Amino acid sequence: MEILFENRYTVNRKMLLSFARGASFSQRLFFRFSIVGMVICLLAIAYCLIFLPGDWNSMVSPAVSFLLCAMLFFFPNLTAQVLYRNTLRLHGGSIPETVVQFGDQISMTEGTLSVSFQYRQVTKIRETNRLFVLMLGKDNGIILDKDGFSIGDFRTFYSFILEKCPNIAKKSHKK
Repeated sequence: MEILFENRYTVNRKMLLSFARGASFSQRLFFRFSIVGMVICLLAIAYCLIFLPGDWNSMVSPAVSFLLCAMLFFFPNLTAQVLYRNTLRLHGGSIPETVVQFGDQISMTEGTLSVSFQYRQVTKIRETNRLFVLMLGKDNGIILDKDGFSIGDFRTFYSFILEKCPNIAKKSHKK
């Protein structure tokens, strides 16, 4: 198999947090919902303080809702931490380099683990500031570091992957 592109990186918490907040569908939904929810709850609390002074029972529901939304806000952080710990546990306490190669198929190697994917399995592309993620479902994806190409470069790869993956929704690669 001829390798056309190769991406190398060592995963860290910041990368996983970027994935959770920017690429994972459910995590993005939680994050955005929590921000909107906290604003609405703060407005409800302000309303209760201004128009219902002294009625502390009316503030219980907005206050509890605010706390729940705050928990959702920090959910991507928790997810990133759990993913990082699982990676450490999987590799005996160290984080190995991840190598993703593109040729006839997509091959990913992380330490002693190796897995291959067909291009048709990629359904969407998600981008964050530093990451490029080939989504294989709602919350599973192949993370690529935009600056981590050791064979080829990101700009050429971007055109290549759009051509190679027939199942990518045309609008999914836009931010």
